[in-house]
Amino acid sequence: MIRSFKTIEAKIAGRLLIWVAVLVVVAGFVFYVAAMSKVTELYVENVHNRMLINYEYIRRVLSDVYVQVTNNVDYIEQTLDQPEGQKDIMKRIVSNGNRVHSCGMNFIRDYYPQKGERYCPFAWRNPQNPEEILTEEKGDDDFDYLEDDWFTSVIESDSDKWSEPFYDGYDNETALAAYMVPIHDATGRPVAVLGADVALSWLTDKLDEADSTYNEKSPLTSKLLGLKRQSYIINYDGRFITHPVANRRLEGLFYKYLMGNDDNLLPTLIGQMKSGDTSIDEGQVRYLFNGEESYLFYAPLKYTDWMLVTVVPCKMIDIKAMMVGLNIMGLVALLLLVMVALTYFTIRRKRRVYKRSRGLLA
Repeated sequence: MIRSFKTIEAKIAGRLLIWVAVLVVVAGFVFYVAAMSKVTELYVENVHNRMLINYEYIRRVLSDVYVQVTNNVDYIEQTLDQPEGQKDIMKRIVSNGNRVHSCGMNFIRDYYPQKGERYCPFAWRNPQNPEEILTEEKGDDDFDYLEDDWFTSVIESDSDKWSEPFYDGYDNETALAAYMVPIHDATGRPVAVLGADVALSWLTDKLDEADSTYNEKSPLTSKLLGLKRQSYIINYDGRFITHPVANRRLEGLFYKYLMGNDDNLLPTLIGQMKSGDTSIDEGQVRYLFNGEESYLFYAPLKYTDWMLVTVVPCKMIDIKAMMVGLNIMGLVALLLLVMVALTYFTIRRKRRVYKRSRGLLA
């Protein structure tokens, strides 16, 4: 056995192993760093694209509500002299819009004197049976909306808008947001606000579904380490529109949980988000969110004062990139070891052939 290590092939193989070890360390480290950088970039791009998929879905649903409401405006304006049929129009908007929770039309003071100072035909889904649409005429005894900001802002600006989120007046628990458009009389004067209310629970459910699918594909980081991607919708001031924890919806502030590794970066980030910018260089800057070092991805939702934000712990992407880097490093080491083995056995075979040709082998 000792003699076998003194053979030429063994000496060459031993020297090659030393060089292989050096190459594995040097080349492997270079490949590892390059792979980490490139794979991190690819995973960041993947998260960004997934955020845009959620963005397009939410935008499309909100656009459907917009279409469902505006398609009825002309008919309503042409039939303002027929107030008795307005409840049926509200009912039709709710029944045709599968995301519409309720719909009402609030008129200016004394527009229909026979109806009282305040008048609002209204329709909503029965909480016990969502397929059933209930209707009523709200009047002076129900609620005073004439001085509310949401009403006066639409009338005075004569423009449509999405409302700030609010709680359903019936149960004080269901979070809603309304798409509101002004209704005009024959002279072009705005005389009412037509609003379709959308339950925000579907937004939370949709984002949770998308995040769960992503997290399930990362069992090492999500199940063993408890790291999870989480998406939110917030308004520009940071208030949560959606949140997996119910009591933080419409109450908690996103910016409260956000810190920067560099104090100069955080004010810039918040300023960009409040301005309705879309995130850039997402894999270059790390922030602390809920104490966890994270990457932030965000994009404003058109025609609203809302923003879609996805928070991904950096370790989720770092570990994925590290695993790819280690696999590449291991492959390099394996190929070099195969090369050493082939060199060893090739030299050994050549030497045996040479000795046999010289008659040196028995």
